Amino acid sequence: MKLVRLSGAGTGLLVGPAGGEVVVDVARALAALRGRERALVDDLEPYFPAPGASWLPLIERWQDLRDRLRTLAEIVADPEAAPSAAQPLADVRLDPPLPDPGVRIFALGGNFPLHASGMGAVIKLEESVKLGAAGGVPPWGFYVIPGTVVGQDAVVTPPAGTRKLDYEAEVAVVLGGGEHEPGSDRVDIWGYTAWNDFSIRDEALGLTKIDHGPLTWSLTKNFRTGNSCGPWMVVDEPIPDDGLGIMCKVNGEVRQDGSTTGMQYSFGATAAHISEYAPVAGGDMILSGTPAGTAMEGGLDGPFLEDGDFVEVLVQGAGTLRNHVALKG
Repeated sequence: MKLVRLSGAGTGLLVGPAGGEVVVDVARALAALRGRERALVDDLEPYFPAPGASWLPLIERWQDLRDRLRTLAEIVADPEAAPSAAQPLADVRLDPPLPDPGVRIFALGGNFPLHASGMGAVIKLEESVKLGAAGGVPPWGFYVIPGTVVGQDAVVTPPAGTRKLDYEAEVAVVLGGGEHEPGSDRVDIWGYTAWNDFSIRDEALGLTKIDHGPLTWSLTKNFRTGNSCGPWMVVDEPIPDDGLGIMCKVNGEVRQDGSTTGMQYSFGATAAHISEYAPVAGGDMILSGTPAGTAMEGGLDGPFLEDGDFVEVLVQGAGTLRNHVALKG
């Protein structure tokens, strides 16, 4: 099942075959079906209210509502079921499919050993990080501010004067269930989507000062439009045993090509570590970290993003996340 956030509207269901997908506005579909699916409408309607509303109540009641929502998806797969609620995917503007406007987003750093070792050759990192966290070093990373996240086809505009803007293709997962048991590496993944962690590398390469002291990595990772996710959230579908493919293309050229199987720390191990210090619960997000192939790994002469570049992140089953880059002088 695939959920989207309709720009300026509510939640949508993505239905139909690849290349011919249709987005169905859930609230409109429920209104159209009230006359013949009253029980289904009564069960689901409270969870799809105003535009931009939180999905947290839906996640909390997921075990009770999942089959009802799947039934709705099957009904609206017929374009005649609620024709006024359906639009071709190509005609719809989408917002980032965050579960909640204030969602907590935990991002992993150096979680793919080849990427970490490539970064370590350019900037000073702890030896254990460069070697893929050998020696018992726990997962590490940073926090993402939800207000910096944009969605499909948004323009990424770093602060004026940015010279070294990087791409980082990742998988973002949304946890399900209630509060996570502290220290447990067993997690219920409610959904996943594609993510691009755009990163300003100027300071790391000694070109300027942006973050300092306790703010290290805060601003270079959390500038306006500095994160992107979408186009949709894959819901209630397990991550395959052989992992999810992660690819990044810039102007059609493949820059990164990896898989979640290359993660040093799994989503479960990460949740276990964080939950020893802070509560982790359904609706929280964890970012996978990024595979090798970032521009930073090439040092000052790496293939950093330029004005007008077109960046795509492809995550298996989660579609292609598209963004343009606009650099200011």
